[in-house]
Amino acid sequence: MNARSMTVFAATTFLLWLVQFFACMGGAGIALASALAVGGLSVFLLRAFEAELPNPWLAVVPPLAAGALGVAVWSLAQPRLDRLYWLAPMLAPAVSALVVWWQNRDARRCGLCNCRLAGRISFVCPRCNLEVCETRCWDFEKIRCRLCVQNAVPLFPPSRQWWDRHVGPGVTAGRCQVCQTGPEEAELRACPRCGRPQCIECWDDANGLCARCGWRVQALPDALRKFLVDVQ
Repeated sequence: MNARSMTVFAATTFLLWLVQFFACMGGAGIALASALAVGGLSVFLLRAFEAELPNPWLAVVPPLAAGALGVAVWSLAQPRLDRLYWLAPMLAPAVSALVVWWQNRDARRCGLCNCRLAGRISFVCPRCNLEVCETRCWDFEKIRCRLCVQNAVPLFPPSRQWWDRHVGPGVTAGRCQVCQTGPEEAELRACPRCGRPQCIECWDDANGLCARCGWRVQALPDALRKFLVDVQ
């Protein structure tokens, strides 16, 4: 768990403790009702502030601690505390555990980090077809999973015939407008709209987009098209 997640975890516990403590002032009935709310609120807050928990069941800890501490502190001011108050530390984590179980009932897991995808935003990579989580394994800028970014997995086929048909014939003069590679080192293809050359590696890395004029290769996989606003 990183420092940010630990801070969110601690702040959530403190906030829930305040809720439970002040609820105890209203009587045992309100304290128990508050415990039910605290259990669900714990999971919501940790998810809302994107706390990265190594295990989803850790979401049970804040309501357990908050319920126990809230009742314990209140008991210091009440020598004859109703025993019903002590149900709160059991109800809060029970509700939280139920919510966690419901969110994780789906067996789907991220293809890279293996985290459960239930209740999370996920994407199917248009290059390798792995379903990955949005938080750690998806690259929004490049529209692919981080594994495809690291391994430079191609989107388009390497066939010269394919490039001739969908972009145009190769060029032997100039340099790639992105990486400045010459024709002696890479295969260059000129943009059909602006005529600027771009090597096929840079065409592929940009998902078929010209770096100068924004023209895009039309022969795109359907899995990629749904991510692009400039392609019908």
